[in-house]
Amino acid sequence: MSLTHGSLFSGIGGFEIGAAANNISTIWNCEIDSYNRKILKQHFPNTIQHEDIRELRHPSAVDIISGGFPCQDLSIAGRGRGITGERSGLWSEMLRIIDEGRPAYVVIENSPELLKKGFENVLYPLSEIGYDAEWQCLSGTTFGVQQGRERVYCIAHTNGIGQQGERQKPIFSEPELSRQFQGVHPGWRTRSDIPKPRAFRSLNDIPNGMERTKAHGNAIMPIVASYLFRCIVNHYNQITP
Repeated sequence: MSLTHGSLFSGIGGFEIGAAANNISTIWNCEIDSYNRKILKQHFPNTIQHEDIRELRHPSAVDIISGGFPCQDLSIAGRGRGITGERSGLWSEMLRIIDEGRPAYVVIENSPELLKKGFENVLYPLSEIGYDAEWQCLSGTTFGVQQGRERVYCIAHTNGIGQQGERQKPIFSEPELSRQFQGVHPGWRTRSDIPKPRAFRSLNDIPNGMERTKAHGNAIMPIVASYLFRCIVNHYNQITP
């Protein structure tokens, strides 16, 4: 059985790329920014597009729902209003869609500040609707990429899945360095050992277009998304006869 995926707060498709790398089809996505939707349509022409999560009701059933709800009210660069702020408060809409669709797995991405500014408002409501959760803080340098942008990633699964099998292993596995970097600098073992980029985002050679820079700046790195979906596939295979 092939797993399916629905993406919320999709940006330019980082989670979609990670899903595709694990042979998981993205059935639908939801993104309010018109520029980002153009990018999504270009790379995922067969995926159903939705625009405003506040207007989205009962999208097609999928096995996995992912989303990085806005972090502006949580980030140290923001005003610190927390998860009940106008932007980060859109988590409640994501929770509603999870409850409507009842996917087997949920992937959540946000600023590490979430752990100090309302993470209980994520975990407790998920528990109320029947989900258990695990989480990790990861950055690109965890995988050998020269970017220290740390984020918290939470993978939740239905309690029924968690109760299947004997002594279920954790969903998260040991992250692997990108093959692109393996063997190049064998002495690099921790994030502090990996040099930072010489200039702001110069590693990706992004032109000075405001929309493109904003889109890339808000995007989840596909290499991290691929790891998260691989963890889900491995977990799913453990419980599937």
